[in-house]
Amino acid sequence: MRTLNLIALFCFIATAKVVAQTPQAVEADLLKSFKKIAYWDDQQDKGVDGASESLSDANDEFGNKLKKYAETYPASISMPFNSLKKAQLDIFTSSDGLFRIYSWDTWTGGTMHIFANVLQSKAGDKTKALLVNNPEEGGAPFYSNLYTFKTGGSTYYFGIYGVIESSRYAGTGIRVFAIQNGVLNNDVKIIKTQSGLHSTIFYEYDFGSVVDIPFEKRPTITFDQATQTIRIPLVNAKAQVTAKFINYKFNGQYFEKIKS
Repeated sequence: MRTLNLIALFCFIATAKVVAQTPQAVEADLLKSFKKIAYWDDQQDKGVDGASESLSDANDEFGNKLKKYAETYPASISMPFNSLKKAQLDIFTSSDGLFRIYSWDTWTGGTMHIFANVLQSKAGDKTKALLVNNPEEGGAPFYSNLYTFKTGGSTYYFGIYGVIESSRYAGTGIRVFAIQNGVLNNDVKIIKTQSGLHSTIFYEYDFGSVVDIPFEKRPTITFDQATQTIRIPLVNAKAQVTAKFINYKFNGQYFEKIKS
């Protein structure tokens, strides 16, 4: 009888744990953690002692918690997380539903903003996640768009990212990802330049050259699925973003520069 009672108790605890981790519970837990970042950022602005350390801890807590949920609950890769988006967590999902990027400002960098990302990928019925904050490199970039490109038997994901280096200078880039043998590869070299094959292209610019252009109309990196072309704004010698573009077209093996 005692053994049966112990089994029943174990089943009750296991069931309660599952019930507690409904999609709503997962989102609520993440939102609570994410809001701590904004709270401690506000305290830091007010000059509260220890706020900077608490802000750093809040970012670590949220990043690790998001990574854990992304790995433990495969269904999370398709959850809308509307409350988190409203709280300014940027989320971009590939059109095939197999790759997702979560990106946020850590508010730890002053005029040079430092961002963090969780990269979530799915293979079969399992998901994996990678927390990218690059503290030794001054932080990670933020992502602003995600394209899916299928060709032959391969699928590539183009993450459009940006950096805020100061109040004057910024940068934009593209990184190519792919899920290969069930593992996310973030260094897929299919862009050919004069220096060889690369997985990224990046340019820096004077933010003053675009500040008066509405955000949605600012020149940026885009991918045209119909023409299989990556378009990159041309930056002149004064670091000003121009209205001209450099085009890289897919030739069946890699993207190479073509005449505009």
